[in-house]
Amino acid sequence: MSSTPTVTTSLPSAGLPAARDMMDATAFRRQMDEVVARIPMHAIRSVLDAVEGAPSPNGERARHLRDALVDHFNRLRPMKARRLFTSLFEPFLVDDPILYRSPESVPALIQRVDMGGIWAALTRYAFPGLAAEVQSRLDAMAREAMLDAVLASPDAMVMRELMRKEALDFLYTMVGDRKLTDRFLALANEEAHHDARLRTQYLGRKAPIDGDLLGFVRALLEHNEVLVPLTERMRRDIEEMQGAGDPRSAEVDCQSALMVGFVRRVRDLGLPFRDQSQVLAWFAPLYGLNVKRRYDVFLRHVREHVGSGGPAVRESHPLLRALLCHFNAACTTIREVVDGMFGDMDIQDGGVLSAPAPTRALLHEAVERFDRALTALSGTGFLASRSTGPALRAELAAVSRELTGTVMPALAARLQAAMNARHAPVPDHEDIVWLLELVWRWGRYLGNAGYANPELKSLRLYAVETGRLAFIQAMKAEPQEKPAHRMAHMLRIRRLMAAMGETVDGWISPVSQGLHRVVFRYLEDVGEIADDEWAVIDAFVASVRSELSRSRNWQSADFVDILRLHEGRRRGEG
Repeated sequence: MSSTPTVTTSLPSAGLPAARDMMDATAFRRQMDEVVARIPMHAIRSVLDAVEGAPSPNGERARHLRDALVDHFNRLRPMKARRLFTSLFEPFLVDDPILYRSPESVPALIQRVDMGGIWAALTRYAFPGLAAEVQSRLDAMAREAMLDAVLASPDAMVMRELMRKEALDFLYTMVGDRKLTDRFLALANEEAHHDARLRTQYLGRKAPIDGDLLGFVRALLEHNEVLVPLTERMRRDIEEMQGAGDPRSAEVDCQSALMVGFVRRVRDLGLPFRDQSQVLAWFAPLYGLNVKRRYDVFLRHVREHVGSGGPAVRESHPLLRALLCHFNAACTTIREVVDGMFGDMDIQDGGVLSAPAPTRALLHEAVERFDRALTALSGTGFLASRSTGPALRAELAAVSRELTGTVMPALAARLQAAMNARHAPVPDHEDIVWLLELVWRWGRYLGNAGYANPELKSLRLYAVETGRLAFIQAMKAEPQEKPAHRMAHMLRIRRLMAAMGETVDGWISPVSQGLHRVVFRYLEDVGEIADDEWAVIDAFVASVRSELSRSRNWQSADFVDILRLHEGRRRGEG
């Protein structure tokens, strides 16, 4: 029996449009991925809300855009199980590079890097299988929804509760196993130190994760259900009170009373919170210090509500241990950043300062925190104490040596170069201004603590005299020089002096022919005069008025001309 083969032919007119539509969709999705990658992370949520809320004539394209936004947002947050677990501690977590450098773990403080280290150790020793399962389920759930929504879903809450119980049981069991504890802490500290070095510069050693910190984490896991709402309420109350516009003293009084109220509420939670030798009993003021950095409120609380009428508050007290850690961390940060910043600079051999924005911010914050912590320690009597005073004064002396031996010699060399730079600013002019301001603030704080620095006073006298001579030279404008160049040089010197709280007005001479030419040209020819340029011009005109009121000399006609020109220009500006 013969059969005739059936020839099946595909119709190109039916298949090509579908293939073309698929290619168009793929190209559009690729284009959307490229566009979404350029959107700042903080703006993705609002863009997504706009896409989902707006009626679109092209639903398919809107879907591709939404999927691209969700994928981009979630792809940058790969450690989903870790994020879910650490959300148990979110109100208590801080990222404080200064406190990385505390000599020991700060009571009631959990750094984000420390929680990352603890998570790494838990997934190794406590619940590796559960962590992998949670990660897999969250990955699947996040394919269609934003990770924030996924982590707040009922299913995620069930998984988080499972991890909380497993972690709590493991930490209680681990207490009796010394070898396991050592392995756990070694891994946690290795991970935390690695992350901390990525987040800050010049980090030598980091405060360790120790048994006390694990005990605090264990307590937060055990009492998470009651402590999280209480902490969130405390955070809101502190922020609302800070934004109320009260005078500073009134605000400190109010927040101190707020702390007292929260201390009582914490102790009402039960027996674990009533042992005043333990950290949990002082959870509220420690939150105000560690998370909100309210040293003034903390000091008021220690003086009025801890030490009044009771036994002396010793350095073993959780509150004062925390304050000592803050002070020592600030001192260590100053030393490490100064040594790191100046270590590779050979200023005497023509080098220049180099202080990137992160370094400036870190050192500025360290000096400010040094002052606030020192003020609090002085207020509690620790600086004058026989037991703690010597160690604190040794820290002060070490910080003072960094200022005297490292910072000031480099600053003096660069300051002279900056003031004498007649034709163009030195490349590190902005760094010199920043360092001048920091040094004078730093010296003032040391002086308030009784560590006034004679070398700093000598540097000030040297800087003022150098600035005076440089400014006199800057006023001498040569005929071929542009007035803008002379004005720029004078403004650079003026700014350097202002960083030390000095003014150049007293050096401005009405009989300076060079300055007279500069001012005349500015008033006559320059279309728009900046505020700092007006400051020099006004100071010169004021000196002219003073000279005319004192004597009528051969230059009086020129003086009158410049006064009239100034009045006319000012009238036009007004």
